Amino acid sequence: MIRLFPICLALFFLGCSGTECANEPITEVVSPDGSKKIVLFSRNCGATTGFNTQGTILNLGDALPNESGSAFIIDSGSAKVSWAGDFKIVVTLEGGARAFKKEPSDRGVAIEYQSK
Repeated sequence: MIRLFPICLALFFLGCSGTECANEPITEVVSPDGSKKIVLFSRNCGATTGFNTQGTILNLGDALPNESGSAFIIDSGSAKVSWAGDFKIVVTLEGGARAFKKEPSDRGVAIEYQSK
């Protein structure tokens, strides 16, 4: 039993490191003052991942990191975003979208959610 523990531990870490996720950008919307952008994207983590839309607010020159959305995460349905000033965005959830994450703000930008 003691000899099996290191083998089981090694297999566990190998299994975890094999999961590769990738973000697939959908659209970017730049803030009115041109300093920030909100990026909508789908995050694909393999066959067990369903359709999703995620959002992250970034500085204009920053690339989308390979991580989950920092502003919101929804599945089913879709989302549309628009800027309502330099420091506020409106996220409209459509088509029965279910939100798993809805932050009130991200990187100094207030976020308002609406359902349609």
